[in-house]
Amino acid sequence: MWEPGKRFELEELTRRSPGPGEVVVRLRAAGICQTDLTLSRGGFGQQFPVVLGHEGAGEVVEVGSAVSSVSSGDRVVLTWVPPCGHCYHCVRGETYICANRKRAADTDSASADLLRGDVPVHAGMATATYAEETVVPATAVLPIPEDLPFRYAALLGCAVPTGVGSALNAARVTPGESVVVFGCGAVGLSAIQGARIAGAGSIVAVDPQDSRRRLAGTLGATAVLSPEELESYSVPGDVGFDVGIDAVGQPRTIRSAWSAVRRGGRVVIVGAGKADDIVEFSAAELFHEEKTLRGTFYGSSNMAFEIPRLIELWRKGQLKLDEMIDDVVPLQDINEAAARQVSGEALRVMIAQ
Repeated sequence: MWEPGKRFELEELTRRSPGPGEVVVRLRAAGICQTDLTLSRGGFGQQFPVVLGHEGAGEVVEVGSAVSSVSSGDRVVLTWVPPCGHCYHCVRGETYICANRKRAADTDSASADLLRGDVPVHAGMATATYAEETVVPATAVLPIPEDLPFRYAALLGCAVPTGVGSALNAARVTPGESVVVFGCGAVGLSAIQGARIAGAGSIVAVDPQDSRRRLAGTLGATAVLSPEELESYSVPGDVGFDVGIDAVGQPRTIRSAWSAVRRGGRVVIVGAGKADDIVEFSAAELFHEEKTLRGTFYGSSNMAFEIPRLIELWRKGQLKLDEMIDDVVPLQDINEAAARQVSGEALRVMIAQ
C-alpha cells in the first residue's frame, strides 16, 4: 500500500536476508484483521509505503546463523509481539507487552526490510504477512503440528488469542459467572468462546448486526441482543453482569460495559481504541461501585503457552475455528476480501498461497 486509504497493490519487492537471530517464513495463510484495515487508513501512526498483515502462518525456509529454536521446513505461526526476553515485562512473564517490540509508527526500524528498486518499504507490524515471504525474529515464530491447517493457525496469531485471552487471562471468568460481550467481530466472538470454555453460566452477546449475533449464538452465547435490546434485558438477580468485555474500544461501548456490570464486577477492554477517544468516570462512581476496569493487550497472552493450549482446545472441539472463516482467497483478491470485511458481509477472509 503506497498511501493511506488506497488500494492494495500486488508488486514484486526485494526482501533482505535474515540476520543471525532471524528466520524467513514462506507464508501459507494470512488473515485480514481489523487492525490491518485501520493501519491501511493511516491509523496508529502507520508509515507508508507498507506491506501490511500480522496474522499469519507458514513454513520456515531459511534461518540465521544463531537460530537453533526452529529449522528450515518447520511449520510455524507468527506472533506480532516477539518477546525480547530481557525487558522489564518479559522477565516477569508479560511477554505480550514487551517493551522492545516494533510499532506501526516506527520510522527507522522497518524501512529497509523490503525494497522496490531503491525505494524502502515498511514491513507492517514487523510481520508483513500479505506477502509470499517475510523476515522476522526467531522469537516471532512458534511451531505448530501437522494436523493444524494453516488457515486455522493464522487465526491463532491474533484474533483468537486476543479474544479468548480477554476472557481467560484478563477477566479470569469462573464457572457460573454471567458475562456480557460488546462487539461480535473475530475478537469478540473469540471472547465469547473463551467465556464458554471457562464455564460461564450465561453469556450475552451485543452487536448491531444480525448475522454477527446469529454466529455468536452458535459459538456459545446464551442470549444475543442488539444494543437497544440490552437496555431492557433483565440480568438474573437484577444486579448486573459479573464480567463485561468490550471488543469495540469506543467510549460509548466502554461506558456500556461499565454500566452493565454489577457493583464489584470486572470490566475488560480488549477493543483497540483511538488515542484521542476519552472515557469519563466520576471519582464517586469509581470509589462507590468498586468495579475493576482494565485493558488487555493481545489478550494478555504469553504466546509460547497460549498456542499449545488453543491447539488442544481446538482438537477437543472446544474451540471452534472453521465457523469463524467465511472464505479463503488468493493474495491477488485481497482488495475484494478487505471490502467484504469493511462492509460487514464477512467476518474473516483468509488469504492462502
